[in-house]
Amino acid sequence: MSDNKIFSLENLNIYSLLLDLVHRLWLVFIVVCIAIMGRYTYLKKNYVPEYSSTAIYVVTPKQSTGYVYTNRRFAESVITVFQNLVKADIMESKMHSDLHVSNLNGKVKVSLIEGTNLMKITAKAQDPVLAFRTIGAVMKNYDKLSPYLSSDAVFDELRSPVVAQEPENTLAPRNESLKAGAMVGVIVMLLILAISFLRKTVKKENIIENEMDTNLLGIIYHENKNRTLKAKLSQMVKALLITSPIISNRFIECIDNIRVKLEYEHERHQSRNVYLISSVCENEGKSTVAVNVALSFAKEGKRVVVIDADFRKPAIYKMMNVPKDDVVDAVKMIQGKCGLDEVLRHDEKTNLDLILSSKGYSNTNEYMKSGAMRDLIRKCSRMADYVIIDTPPMALVSDAEALLDRVDYCLLVVRQDFSYQNDVLKCINVMKDSNAKMLGCVLNDYMDLGINFKTRPRLYTASEGKAVEIYDNE
Repeated sequence: MSDNKIFSLENLNIYSLLLDLVHRLWLVFIVVCIAIMGRYTYLKKNYVPEYSSTAIYVVTPKQSTGYVYTNRRFAESVITVFQNLVKADIMESKMHSDLHVSNLNGKVKVSLIEGTNLMKITAKAQDPVLAFRTIGAVMKNYDKLSPYLSSDAVFDELRSPVVAQEPENTLAPRNESLKAGAMVGVIVMLLILAISFLRKTVKKENIIENEMDTNLLGIIYHENKNRTLKAKLSQMVKALLITSPIISNRFIECIDNIRVKLEYEHERHQSRNVYLISSVCENEGKSTVAVNVALSFAKEGKRVVVIDADFRKPAIYKMMNVPKDDVVDAVKMIQGKCGLDEVLRHDEKTNLDLILSSKGYSNTNEYMKSGAMRDLIRKCSRMADYVIIDTPPMALVSDAEALLDRVDYCLLVVRQDFSYQNDVLKCINVMKDSNAKMLGCVLNDYMDLGINFKTRPRLYTASEGKAVEIYDNE
């Protein structure tokens, strides 16, 4: 698999991205809160108010000619010298002396109002009174420094300076902090989406078809277990079974689609009827797929034996609502403590034969390799049309691997955006290297916002030794 293929936009699943984002909104919220509080604290701690005071003077020569142009030109030359004077060390020294400060912590700006002979002086400081007094100190000392100025300049005050009531740089920490929080929130969400996109899990069906070097045996779309609020609160539905009256037709059709493909393989080789179903990790839905495929066969009038070979963490007895006390563990038969007739139970409602376990065991790999397990599979194969074996996840233990050489077919259940592609590929290779025929992968719990939910899934049937595509017209 090349990285270019993995990271191509063809593998982009909008639903997976949004789901990751929703699941990590708590992280976005925490980071945004930290950013807001941090920005607010920083602004409050480092805020320095700045007050300004402004005065305007009319600049004219003592011997005014009355010509506006002449006065403007004169004012330009005087203000240019004035600007240089304000920046001089001698002026700064005299202002410090008059204002009784060692540092003004502000600035003075002298400028010409364009098109006029008006001089504007603006003083800025951290103290409004100091800013006001600074303008007075500038005008008081200019005549003491007259050698630096035109001797015939006259400054008539047009607008007097006033003490500022509010700082010029008003602090708005709340708005600034919210802006910072929003920016950080967007960055965090983009990072989450980027990580989700770059995560090498199976997000779309084309990954299995094009990059896993195996068949896509079927897609099972996401199905809500509990459709009502009451059901969600009470967790009434413990398993997704096609016999449930609240299960959608689409889910049933997805299972029937897989069943027809398994049936097709059996039609080609009628002596081979043992199917092993496993997954890479826990909670990928392998037991759900195993039981529902068995129910689909039973619905067609076939005799099916379901073996729960996940001795470490059995789940099928719960899915079938079998009381724990009524279960005779298959491990006891493998240990020679009882016979097949005691372990095998027939479920009248579903017409399934079940070999179950209810207790968790360790070191079960030895049970899988035992002759008793081989005999159990052989006997079930002879008495039933189909044998469905549910095994532990392949990435956790080697139990499924130990059984692969004792079954006819195997398939891997892959939950969307759950297991990493490398792990899935390793399990596929293990199945292919066994004596069992690897049929492909079932993509489970699939959702994509680009799916047209009104389109019916494809169905297949066995006809004259060929798989023929059909559609349900109901």
